[in-house]
Amino acid sequence: MSQTKHAGSFNTPVLLIAFNRYGPARKVLEAIRAVRPPRLYFACDGPRNAMENEACEKVRSLVRSVDWPCEVFTRYSPVNLGVRHGEAQAMSWFFEHEEEGIVLEDDTLPVPGFFWFCQEMLERYRSDERIWCIMGNNLMPEWRSRDKSSYWFSAHGYGAYWGWAGWRRVWRHYDVDMRDWPAIRKEGLLDGHFLSRGERAEALKLFDYTYLGRIRSWDYQFDLARILNHGITVLPSNNLVLNIGFGPDGTHTINENDPRNKRDAKDLDFPLVHPKYILPEGTRDRAYFERYIRPSLWRRMKYVVKRMVDPALSRDLEKAGRS
Repeated sequence: MSQTKHAGSFNTPVLLIAFNRYGPARKVLEAIRAVRPPRLYFACDGPRNAMENEACEKVRSLVRSVDWPCEVFTRYSPVNLGVRHGEAQAMSWFFEHEEEGIVLEDDTLPVPGFFWFCQEMLERYRSDERIWCIMGNNLMPEWRSRDKSSYWFSAHGYGAYWGWAGWRRVWRHYDVDMRDWPAIRKEGLLDGHFLSRGERAEALKLFDYTYLGRIRSWDYQFDLARILNHGITVLPSNNLVLNIGFGPDGTHTINENDPRNKRDAKDLDFPLVHPKYILPEGTRDRAYFERYIRPSLWRRMKYVVKRMVDPALSRDLEKAGRS
């Protein structure tokens, strides 16, 4: 879809987070170049060992390929912070300088319309405290709305921020360390949120493991903050971002046969058709959970056994105020 079909100019800042994968990072930067944002933030984590120095430096050299009128800001960590703190710190840096913007990682390759969709949504819902963020990824594009609108509202879903946009007003609620989680867990403050017992069990496990550091990720913390603040996300009716990170060198997407590994990214039609009401699609959220988040019976049995035979896990949970 050509940019001439979009009204106005593209003026939204973009953050690109990378590490040591030159090929994927170059592809994402090429997608960014197509819309020529006026400000680009480029954050790179540091190498884990001496052997990664060259790969990290090669990725950082991509900044020299910015050849359009653009303010470029870089944040290069001298040490390896990891996915959890490296990405969280990069986003905090971004939102310290920008009221709103788009966040992409080196494995999230957007179609052209992703940028224009995000820009329009950022403007439309800028002051609407109900809206938490704009998602680029949609793993269930076959689920169509009755009114043929261009996007959905969702109050559930966990992880998979594969290309997203948001505001400083939302990021200020973020806590990478989830310091309030033990009290929240113990008092059952989230119980009324869930659509099923299965969702409750899996979500609490994800939050437990993230709090304890057994899941090294930044995004479940963002989900927790969203639930605590009654936020809802904007979800495009088409999948606008292709995850190109599935494979053995991925961090959390190492299995190429993962059902989330889809090749169906395509543009939306513009002008956008806006939903008449701002209401989450509970039926769709539940279907998404059952398809992509709910663990298999085998995984659930393994977790129960692990709780029984892993005294360290039980102690950690008890120490955090869990029963």
